[in-house]
Amino acid sequence: MIQNTGIIAANEAAMMMLEDDLSDDFDLTSPSSTTASTIPTNTSTTESVTSSIINKPFNATKNKEILALQYTQGKRYFEITMVSAATTLFIIACLRCSLSFRLETLWVTLTATVLGMAMADFFSGIVHWAADTWGSLETPIFGQSMIRSFREHHLSPVAMTHHDFIEANGDNCMIVVPLLAISVCSPISSADTFHLFLHQFIVIMSLWIALTNQIHKWSHTYKLAWYVKMMQKYRIVITKQDHAVHHRNPFDKYYCITNGWLNPIFASIDFWKKMEAAVTYVSGCVAREDDAFWTGISAKLE
Repeated sequence: MIQNTGIIAANEAAMMMLEDDLSDDFDLTSPSSTTASTIPTNTSTTESVTSSIINKPFNATKNKEILALQYTQGKRYFEITMVSAATTLFIIACLRCSLSFRLETLWVTLTATVLGMAMADFFSGIVHWAADTWGSLETPIFGQSMIRSFREHHLSPVAMTHHDFIEANGDNCMIVVPLLAISVCSPISSADTFHLFLHQFIVIMSLWIALTNQIHKWSHTYKLAWYVKMMQKYRIVITKQDHAVHHRNPFDKYYCITNGWLNPIFASIDFWKKMEAAVTYVSGCVAREDDAFWTGISAKLE
């Protein structure tokens, strides 16, 4: 598990950084005196850095530093492992696809490509919505990976542009490793249209899921390579303009970040609001409560 000694050490370092502030008010990053919400009642505060800032005035800089400290060496090693595993499995899967390719089955490949890209966009929306809306840094498995990353991202959207390939894509590679493993172990034949389609669909979808955070990073990057600009222009990947809609407080729309094809559709039917209402009705959890704690939604961010 990633979360033990490395995370405790990071939390202790963050606690030391905050000790001088516990008896005095934080220096506010905006004129607002808005205070952050208290930590959700279902969040453990034992040995938690967040417990030291309950009811303190919102401070974006301080919160950025705390969240950045949660990126541990253990997580780095885990990300390297996941990127390596996903790359290896993807090469094997692509080789199997190439050996079974026939011109007469080109329509299968094209269909799998379009549907795979659309499904990757949907999956990116589900994961993004879940990490933004629910859970906290103490959530098992995902708290110190995806949830921490999204909390930091809302405070400092361009910080991810300074992340290298491993840090930017490690979490997504973790998701696709099981999918690619299934694909590699599944039968494939050009004579069996269904299994050929299924194999190609899984591989193409996995590729776009794995690259989603890289695409997300491009949507916040000022200087881009010509081929990235071309892909954005033709909406093969999400554009800066489309993703900017999500970054308007309170970060509750346009969650799909692979190519953004589904964003207008979901916005037109109020899909995410209905999903939030359903989860709140069943669980009683408050949407974006932890995100509001870290970002001070009503405060002006730096």
